[in-house]
Amino acid sequence: MNRLKSVFTCLFLFVAIGSHAQEEIQFNNSWTEAKEKAIQSRKLIFIDCYTSWCAPCKWMEKNVFILPVVARYYNDNFVNLKVDMEKGEGIEMRKKYNVQSFPTYLFVNTAGDIVHRTASRMEADAFLAEAKRAVDPKRNTAALKEQYDKGTRDLPFLLDYYLALERADRSTAGQLSGEIVAKVTAQDLNTELGWKIIKSLARTENDKLGAHFMANQQAYNNWSKAEEREQLKDRLITSTMYGLIRTGDEQTFFDKLAYFKKSDNMGRKKQGVMLEADYYLEKGRTDDYVKLTSAALKNELKDDADKLSFLARRASGGKMGNDQASPAVMQQAYQMAKRAVSLDPEEYSVQSTFAYVCLAMKKKSEALAAAKKSRALANAETSKIQKLAQELLDKVEAL
Repeated sequence: MNRLKSVFTCLFLFVAIGSHAQEEIQFNNSWTEAKEKAIQSRKLIFIDCYTSWCAPCKWMEKNVFILPVVARYYNDNFVNLKVDMEKGEGIEMRKKYNVQSFPTYLFVNTAGDIVHRTASRMEADAFLAEAKRAVDPKRNTAALKEQYDKGTRDLPFLLDYYLALERADRSTAGQLSGEIVAKVTAQDLNTELGWKIIKSLARTENDKLGAHFMANQQAYNNWSKAEEREQLKDRLITSTMYGLIRTGDEQTFFDKLAYFKKSDNMGRKKQGVMLEADYYLEKGRTDDYVKLTSAALKNELKDDADKLSFLARRASGGKMGNDQASPAVMQQAYQMAKRAVSLDPEEYSVQSTFAYVCLAMKKKSEALAAAKKSRALANAETSKIQKLAQELLDKVEAL
């Protein structure tokens, strides 16, 4: 009985392991192999164009390609091919398809013609949406381009075409954005389509779309969640304020800063600190910068390693300290970077920032410890990150 039980246990494990192996996108080894299978199955070929140093490519592999819902759809609907654009057949493929960024995703037919194209790191739902667009003969980029070339210019079409191109062809997407903004009317904007246009194309609270939204926020309650509207509002105001930093409109900047600083929402309070810190840094107001960041270290940002590390990088005047800030600002960068390391010692970017700041300040012992740690953490990252980490360690050792 025990022997029979062992046999069934082994069989179960074998089936389970085999099933798990299928719960990821199954890639073929070459274009020839993929093409033959595509001809037999009458499927499109999905090509993941990547490089060994591409961090977003690695992220997609670890977080999206392995999800069962993603794997099933791609394995059922495409013949999948993964190609390093810097090796073997990838070199010619990169030229043929003009692949400029990574990752780029191509959906091609057996003749090698692109049916749909997209790019960049994205969450699983967006990645699935691109696949479903690719198999839709009316909504993939090739079909949309054909309609556009024939003169189709209605707003729903233009928005759909823009959304199809925004990741893969920013130049054409920018052209479409301009056409949409010029064509859309206030009446159009007070509709569900208008909400989609505003959400996708509004940039600041002063442009045509952003201004309409800010003046009519409640008009979109039926087509959006409160969280979506609040996120859009925050984004528009933030973009406007960075413009004010550049132009030096201090009065308007601080009037708008109150929106973040007086909020009960901790996320907004943190954003207020980040904006105010950038303003003082840009204007060379060292005393104000030190006062603000010292208070934030004890309050809003005391447990936020990411934002503290970001401020430290910004304050130190570039990673290598070539544009080093004043001693007082550098001391703040040091304090923020050190606090970030204590909060998140296993994060590569946090450790490397601390190492760069210590290097700029010639604090060799601390810089060396952080540089060694960041080099070790870089082993889990891409080859490009590993190279940067090694260069950092070499510079610290040469102090």
